[in-house]
Amino acid sequence: MTSSAPKSPVPAVAVEDVCAALARPDFYPYGLDRVDARETHISWVFVAGDRAYKLKKPLVLPFLDYGTPVRRREMCREEVRLNRRLAPDLYLGVRGVVATADGLALGAEDDPRAVDYLVEMRRFDERDTLAAKLDRGELKRVEVVRVAQLLAQFHTHARRVVAVGVPVLAVERQMTENFHELLAIVQQRVEVGWVLALERFAHAFVMAHAQMLDARARRGLVREVHGDLRAGHVLLGERLEVVDCVEFDSGMRELDVADDLAFLVMDLVAKGGERFARTLVRAYRDAGGDPGDDWLIAFYSCHRALVRAKVALLRAAEQPAGSSEQGRQSAAARDLLALAERFAWRARLPLVIVICGVPAAGKSHLAQAVAEVSGLPQISSDVTRKRLAGLEPQHRATGAVYGAEFNRLTYAELGRRAARETAACGGALVDATFRHREDRDAFAEGFGNAAPLVFVECRAPVAVLAKRAAHRDRQSRHVSDAGLPVVMRESAAWDPLDELPPEAHVTLRSDRHVEAQLEDLRALLDRRIGRLTTGQNELLGATKTANAAPGRRQPGN
Repeated sequence: MTSSAPKSPVPAVAVEDVCAALARPDFYPYGLDRVDARETHISWVFVAGDRAYKLKKPLVLPFLDYGTPVRRREMCREEVRLNRRLAPDLYLGVRGVVATADGLALGAEDDPRAVDYLVEMRRFDERDTLAAKLDRGELKRVEVVRVAQLLAQFHTHARRVVAVGVPVLAVERQMTENFHELLAIVQQRVEVGWVLALERFAHAFVMAHAQMLDARARRGLVREVHGDLRAGHVLLGERLEVVDCVEFDSGMRELDVADDLAFLVMDLVAKGGERFARTLVRAYRDAGGDPGDDWLIAFYSCHRALVRAKVALLRAAEQPAGSSEQGRQSAAARDLLALAERFAWRARLPLVIVICGVPAAGKSHLAQAVAEVSGLPQISSDVTRKRLAGLEPQHRATGAVYGAEFNRLTYAELGRRAARETAACGGALVDATFRHREDRDAFAEGFGNAAPLVFVECRAPVAVLAKRAAHRDRQSRHVSDAGLPVVMRESAAWDPLDELPPEAHVTLRSDRHVEAQLEDLRALLDRRIGRLTTGQNELLGATKTANAAPGRRQPGN
C-alpha cells in the first residue's frame, strides 16, 4: 500500500515530544484526568478514556520498517485493515498527530500538518483476554471451543497465498533466519548448544516432511492469517474478537494455517493451559479446520517458542545490566527454549523409545532425563513387574516373579501400557533390559503396531557396571533388585538385537554424563525423522527364538 506525501513540508518533531504530548490528558478532547502509557518492543500505547492510541516507534529492524512518518502511516493503515477482519468494532481508523501554533494536537489522518500517525482503537477490558482468564483459573472449555471455531472460519475465508516455486523453501528460509537472529544474541554457552541442536532438528524435520509441506501449500492451506495469535490478543467478551495482527511484514502472516494455530497452542502450554491447547486443536478440527497431524502443530509450536525466546532476549538486551527486568526477560527466554525443546520431542512423535541394556547400564537414569525434557511418560519394567506381583516398587521380589512365565507377562504388559500411552499422548519411554529375544517378542505381542519403535541400547564397560551395581547394593530402597552378582552374570548373557532393522536400533555409551547421552540421542533421532514406520514393528515378533529353553530368570528388569 502506498500513500501520498504531505502537500507542504512539516517540521520534524522528536519522538520524545510526541510521546510527551500523548501522555497529557489535555491532548485529547475528552476532558480526561489521566492517560495510561504502555510500551511494547515496537510501539507505545496510550489509553485515554474509552480509546487507545498506538504510536509506532521509529525503528528499522530486519523484519520491520517504521523508519519514516510516511512509512508509519502506511503501517497504521495496514494494521487497521488487517485487524478489522477479526475485530471490526475495535479498530476505528488512523489519526494524525498535528503540529499547530499551540503545540501538538490530535487530528485527522489526512491533515497536511501531521507529523506522525496513530492507530485509534476502542478500549477493551484486559481482564477479558484468554490469557487473563487462564491466569485467574476462570477459563472455560466452551470459551476455547468458541475460539477454535472462530479461527477455523477465519482461516477458511482468509486470502489464499498462491504457491510459487518450491513452497517448502519459504518455511526453511523463515526457520533459518530466526535461528541466525537467535544465535546472534544468545550469550550462555549452554543456550548456544540448545539453539544449535534445535536448528538441526528443524532442518531435519523440514527435509523429512518437505513433500507434505509442499502439498499443504498447493492445497491452499497457506493463507494471509493473523501471525501473532497469543492468548493475550484473544478477547472473550460478549463478542469474541482477536487483536494485534502482524501488519509490518506480509511474510510473517502469509503462513500455513497450522503455523498460525500453533502460536496459540504454544502460548497456552507456556502459560500452564496444556489441556486447553488440546481442546483448541480438537475443536478446530471439528469445525472443519485442517492443522495437519499433532506432530506438525508441535513443529510449528517449537518454532513459535523460539521466536518468542528471541523477542525476550532482545528485550533483555534493552534493559540496564543487572536489573530485575533484564533477569526476568532472560529467565523467560530460557523457559521458552526449554518449551521449544519439548515441542521438538513431540514433533518426533508418534514414537515409542525403548531404552534397554543390561542391568546397571544406566537405562533408568537416561530414561528419566529424556522424560524430563520431552514430557513423555516413562514406563519402568521394575515398577510394572512388581505391580503385577502386588508389590510396592521398593519391596524386594524374588523367585517366580523373575521366572520365564512372569517375565513374559511383564513384557506383554509393558507393550500394552506403551500402546495405551501412545494412544493418549503419541508416545512413551520404556525402561527395561529387553536382554532376551523372547522378551522382545512378548513386548511386540502386547504393543502391536501402535507406533514406530526405536530401541536405544545403553552400553558401558564391565568395570563401570560393577561399580554401579556395588553402589546399588548399598541402597536399601532402590527399585531394581539386580545386585552385583546378577549384573556381572547378565552382562555376559545378552541376546543381540539382530532382528531389528538398522533404523530402529541405536547404541549409546552410557559411561558419560547424561547430557552428552541426551545430545547424541537427539542427533540420532533427528537423522531418523520420517524414516521409522510402524511396519518395522512386525519384525519384532515375526520370528520366534529358535531352540529357546526358558530357564529361571534372575533379578533384573
